[in-house]
Amino acid sequence: MPVWETGLAMVVYLIACALQGAVGFGANLFAVPLLALINPSLVPVPVLLVSPVLNGLMTWRERGHVEKPILTWTLLGRLPGVALGVVALQAFSGDRLGVLFGVLLLLAVGLKVSGLAPQRSKKLLLGAGGLSGFMATTVGVGGPPVALTLHDLDGPSFRATMSPYFLIGTSMSVVGLALGGQITGQDFVTALWLAPAVVAGVALSGPLRSRIDAGRVSTSVYVLSAVAAVALLLRSLL
Repeated sequence: MPVWETGLAMVVYLIACALQGAVGFGANLFAVPLLALINPSLVPVPVLLVSPVLNGLMTWRERGHVEKPILTWTLLGRLPGVALGVVALQAFSGDRLGVLFGVLLLLAVGLKVSGLAPQRSKKLLLGAGGLSGFMATTVGVGGPPVALTLHDLDGPSFRATMSPYFLIGTSMSVVGLALGGQITGQDFVTALWLAPAVVAGVALSGPLRSRIDAGRVSTSVYVLSAVAAVALLLRSLL
């Protein structure tokens, strides 16, 4: 991968991690479609490999107020979703994979902006975890289905529950991809280049948390993610 692509990817992911640290979500929703446009090899594996660093830092910072039953059921549901995601990655290649990325990224944006407020139940949590596992393993973005089930939680509980879900869930996806032979040495090298951006982004997010308008940032993330996903879809189709 050319040096300029690596540098641009690091800048994109630094901004993405700063956004998640400040708002509580959105790192991969923001970064993945842009990274895929920069160089398709950046997603989903390198992003998933470096995600535990981001989510480990967030879990430590947001510790407390974890909704343990929610965490348990969504993680149980994630297991079959990860397995299906690994199979899907093996079945798709080239432009077909770009189409899959574009469609699932638009689905992720749609779920996040839908305004749905489903009544939480064990079945819903299992289903949300399954869809999240599939989307995270195939495109690196798995937050929206689970976030919908937490719509009624306050900010501290939301962040404290989502952070360990992402930490454990992305680790599941990494293991699944490794067992499916989808991880290469170059993926680890790329993830190492992204790691400093994660640490810098989380550090920058601290002073930003009380200074930014979360609503405006969220809207900007949705719009940019949707535009990038459409661009990726069109490039793959044309």
